[in-house]
Formats: sequence, C-alpha cells, structure tokens
Amino acid sequence: MTATQTKPAPGAGSTGTGQAAAVKPWPFPVGVFEQDVQDIDQSVVQTATAQLWGEWNLSPSGWLRGAWLDFLMTVAGNVTNSVSYSKDNPFSVIQKITVYDLGGEVVIQLTGYQWMVVNKYGGYFASGDPRGDVNFSATTGTGTSAGSFHFTLYVPLEIIARSALGVVQNESKPGWRIELYVDSQASTYNQVPSVQGTLRVRGYLSSYTDTQPAGYTSGNTVRPFSQAPPLPGTLQYWKTEGATLLPAGNAKYDLTNGIGFPLRNVLYLFYDASTGTRLQGDADIPDPFTLNLGNLQIYNRSTESYFAEMGRDFSFYGNFGGTANSNDNAFARENGILPFYRTMDYTNEPGNEYGYKYWATNVNTLLRLAGSNAAQVNLFAMVNWIQTPSKNRYQLISGGQN
Repeated sequence: MTATQTKPAPGAGSTGTGQAAAVKPWPFPVGVFEQDVQDIDQSVVQTATAQLWGEWNLSPSGWLRGAWLDFLMTVAGNVTNSVSYSKDNPFSVIQKITVYDLGGEVVIQLTGYQWMVVNKYGGYFASGDPRGDVNFSATTGTGTSAGSFHFTLYVPLEIIARSALGVVQNESKPGWRIELYVDSQASTYNQVPSVQGTLRVRGYLSSYTDTQPAGYTSGNTVRPFSQAPPLPGTLQYWKTEGATLLPAGNAKYDLTNGIGFPLRNVLYLFYDASTGTRLQGDADIPDPFTLNLGNLQIYNRSTESYFAEMGRDFSFYGNFGGTANSNDNAFARENGILPFYRTMDYTNEPGNEYGYKYWATNVNTLLRLAGSNAAQVNLFAMVNWIQTPSKNRYQLISGGQN
C-alpha cells in the first residue's frame, strides 16, 4: 500500500501555478524627487477698481502637487495718509482666485481671504498660518512705505503627502491654469495710501518628477517603482457658497456644495450684516450650535468649548509668555469662523490623515448647521470635498495609501 503524500503549499513568491508572484511596486513617493521651480513673475499697479492680474498657464512639470504664489505690494511715496488695515486685509487684495483643470473645470474658486483660511485650516502644513510666515509683513502709519505688504499663499492639489494622493499630471501646455483678479485700493485697506502701489506676483510650481524606470534590488528581488500616485485622477475641490442671510434668533443652514462626495473640510464664515465684517462674528456664531449629518446629531457644543479643542489641534494660543493673543493674528483663530475638519486620523494633528474620518455623503444627505444667532448675519460656507474616478469613498480609503 502506498502512503498518501500531501502536496506542499506554495512557497513565498509563488502563486501556486508555477509562476512567480508579481512583486508589489514601491509606493510612488519613493521613486520621485520633489521639485519647486519659479514659473511666472508679473507685476500690476493697483488702481481704484478691480482688475485682472492675468492667467497663469502652468508649465509642464511632471506630477503637480500644488503652486506657491508670493505677493509683494510695494508702496513708495505715501505722504498724507495714515494707512491701516481691517476686515480681511491685506489678503483681500486678491478679489478672486480660480484654478482650472485640463478640461477647463473649476477646481478651486475663492476670495483672497478665503484662500488664506484654506492655508490656515486646510490641514496641509504643520503650521499653515500665513501671518506666521517669517516673511509676512503689513506696514501701517504715515511713513513713505505705508501700505506695503508681503504674504505667501499655497494652492493645494495633493491631499495626503505620505502617499501623494491627489497629485495631478501636468505634462502639457496649455494645461492647468490659475486666474487672479486684483481688487481695488478701497477693498485692500481700511485707510488707503496716498499713492498707488505695485503688486508683484511670483508663482512657483511644486511638483514630483517622473518616476525612475528601473527597480530597486533587495536581495534577489527587483522591486519596481510605482509609475503613478494612488488613484490617479483623484481631485480635491475648494468652493464657497453664500452669502446666505440668516435672521437674528433661531436659524439653520443646509449645505449644498460637495454633497454626494466625501467631505474633508467644511468651514462656516459669519459676517455681521450691519457692519459687513467678521469683527462681531464670534457673537454672531450660534452658541450653542448643532450640526446634523442626516438624522445623526454629531455636534451640540458651546463655541467656547469647541474653540478650546480646536485651538489645541491647530496649536493656536490665547496667552503666551504672559501676553494675550487676539484673533485674526498669527497662531490665533480667525474671528467669525467655525471650522469642521476631518483631517486627523493618523495622529492628533490636522493633515495627518488616511481619509478614514471624511464625512461620507450621498446625493440627498442633509448637513445642517443650526442655532440661535445674536444678530442678522451673512453666512458663507467653504467646502472641501474629494472626488475619485469611481466616486467610491471606500476605494479612496483602501486605494489611497499606495
């Protein structure tokens, strides 16, 4: 009698069919280099009316992560006016930025101040506050250079730096485009300079180079580099809806933009209807407020308790070294802004994310902010949502980590 023999299990690197298993490529960021290159340098004299600065047709650069824009306003010869800033200045010098994809679709459209808020709250940097940059300045008073200012803003396309999710192919021209409108002097200052300044705008492309074609040898195994980021064609959008006039007393607002897609950030901006500014914004934010996602109430908070938690997440400070820090300053929160950020699931810092905690919505999902307002307000809602080629949130989670 012949003993029965058991067939051995397939060894490592085998599919069990006699063929070696395919070697999983290295994640996309392993085989590329980061590259930041100046692509445009263009100036315009500010006037009493808004004007088109121009349209920046981005040069081919491989895989585009985003773009840096450096704004330098030079005022020379102010002699009579005591220049000051208020409201959303000096970022309000940008009346509107629009980012178009290869097909001409609007991916990002914001005012200059809203764009600053995206940098501050969007979860793209460990410290994203443009007022905290080493080169930020805004000169006030009666000096000859009063009205001069300098700030830098970033246009984000990459969503998760660890995997490069969201970077886009930028290999043709014309291709991706950025359009800027410069606003008037009156919209940029509280008290304008006595002379018109010149705004210089320099643009820098932040990209990944094409991946290396050769693999990496580890022992006897050749492991290739991924030739594309995860889920190529994935885009994040930033758009604003409003202004919606909410009455004093009980009010509610139902979100429109981004519904049907995973929501990464939703930021509500409250402007006092009587003054047109955010200076009374904190008093105009419902306190307490509620936020409902469908039939689920996910927030019922006082503003003070929520802002305390938010401040710890973003490393904002109220008092430092015995000195109180007021709102609308570096490393402090913004007046009249109630942000909801779903960008913390890897560590307890906004931007360290896998995408696990994005709010999943369907085409008919209700996202409702409600509460009692102290006064009549104009409400704007800034929405950041993610769209994958398949429009499948779970593909985003499983495939977005490369």
